[in-house]
Amino acid sequence: MNASAVSWSRDSKSLYYLTKDSTSKNMVLNCMDLTSREVKVISPANINLKKYVLSPDGKTVAMIITDAKTDQEKADEKIRRDWTILGENEKFDRLYLADAGNAAVPKKMFNINLHVTDVVWSPNNTTLVFKAAEKTSVDWTYMYESIYRCDMSAPFPQIVCTTAGKLGSMDISPDGSTLAFCGAVDINDPLPQSIFTVPVAGGSASNITPAYESSVTDVKWISDKTLMALTAEGCYSSLMQIDVQSKLTTPVYGKGAIIRSMDLDKASGKMVFTASTPKNPVELYAGNVKTGPEKKLTDSNPELANIKLTKQEVISWNAADGLKIEGILTYPKDYEAGKKYPLLLQIHGGPEGVSANGWNTRAVYPVQLYAANGYFVLEPNYRGSQGRGVKFAKADQKDMAGKEFEDVLAGIDYLVSKGMVDNNKVGTGGFSYGGYFSAWAATKYSQRFKASVMGAGISNWISFCGTTEIIHENSLVHWDLWWYDNQQLFWDRSPLAHINNAKTPMLIVHGNADSRVPVPQSEEMYYALRLKNVPVQYINYKRQPHGILEREAQIDFMNRTLKWFKQYVK
Repeated sequence: MNASAVSWSRDSKSLYYLTKDSTSKNMVLNCMDLTSREVKVISPANINLKKYVLSPDGKTVAMIITDAKTDQEKADEKIRRDWTILGENEKFDRLYLADAGNAAVPKKMFNINLHVTDVVWSPNNTTLVFKAAEKTSVDWTYMYESIYRCDMSAPFPQIVCTTAGKLGSMDISPDGSTLAFCGAVDINDPLPQSIFTVPVAGGSASNITPAYESSVTDVKWISDKTLMALTAEGCYSSLMQIDVQSKLTTPVYGKGAIIRSMDLDKASGKMVFTASTPKNPVELYAGNVKTGPEKKLTDSNPELANIKLTKQEVISWNAADGLKIEGILTYPKDYEAGKKYPLLLQIHGGPEGVSANGWNTRAVYPVQLYAANGYFVLEPNYRGSQGRGVKFAKADQKDMAGKEFEDVLAGIDYLVSKGMVDNNKVGTGGFSYGGYFSAWAATKYSQRFKASVMGAGISNWISFCGTTEIIHENSLVHWDLWWYDNQQLFWDRSPLAHINNAKTPMLIVHGNADSRVPVPQSEEMYYALRLKNVPVQYINYKRQPHGILEREAQIDFMNRTLKWFKQYVK
């Protein structure tokens, strides 16, 4: 049995968790009595449960449930009359309530078509605040969500406040009066990286971090007057307390383990965290509101104690225009000072992603594997990345692969100037926007790169903008331009526009279930390179989405890329 989304009952005598029903394949909510080990199934197996949140008194559970297929749709499927009309007959994720102690059919809160993505309870159990969009598409939930409230006594959703752009985490103050949420400053902000407060009853939202030059990723109330904020701060994460009235901030924690998530008990001030370090993947930590994570509670990978990991550190360099750029540098195994080594770039996606100084090795970014085979590995946080505030996150807009890619080239030049890297042995790889950068490197700047791995990358901005599931997000917060008004610029920043310059051998990988970056982006690049007689190999991983999830495919990817770099870079 694989359990997920585990929660304590309010009396700490039971555990709630989700499992997948073997017949319907839907997620079901279970409750286990910790004394008797008896398990009750709380939600029916015929509903598609996406998320649940217990009320503060533990009596009710709010559920987000996807619309089921109608009897007519099931009948049509059997006779193959099941075609899709784009934008019609959408399946909404809706808000339901159910008894937290007994199996019962959940009750829908309202019948308005709102696609719900997250929900929080008021402390007095009387109000739900939730995020929802009027359409079900990925693009719409990214860019056009609103915050609503729904009272138990009058279950009709009301908009809490006017917002623009992306929305993140949210929490209600202990007295139930104020909502704090992470949001974008405007429709063009790439991230929901500022903290806003607004009365739960409705009103105007106030940005209480207007000049903050880092990126808030989560927010929790400590008291009615004080918030705890989790932030991405450059290549690190930090915690800070914020006085809501004065907007004064007090640092709590920074430049240690990279915190991925947090939760706190307001009564005691105790906190729990998931966090990673350069030596350990994500583990569970305990701490409090004054110190942050203090004690590591789990050790999920004890075998790492017997594995020699190479050094990694945060470095910085100046871009061509003088802007300070940071990145994570991982050293080759058995590094010798004064010796030059080959370099591999591992470029994060987004572009609003970030590479942090925590555990930096995973299947599609096998940094320590590359380092163990004698490479320096650089993960650059070029302009547009998370962690440096709104201005930095917007600094690449209208100029994709312009100055932001020059930031990457400047990082290479810096390491060459330090005598650490052989300028004639540089390769690059990455996924999504990192895959785009690697395709751009292998075409526009082919003379500088000996090999490239394009993972689910973009080769043609014009065809991408017409086929991706994030047409609006890409246009509003990545480019801040629409392709049809700027066709020449979009084509010029496409790797395919520079195919006649391409000489860099390229390994192309893509999941054939990818809707974020459609598969033809890789196919266009593959056939173009074949026509130009440039060494190229294209791997299409079956069933994989925007990334690689299955173990065998992950192992193949790591071995294949290592072989590719060994052949063409070393």
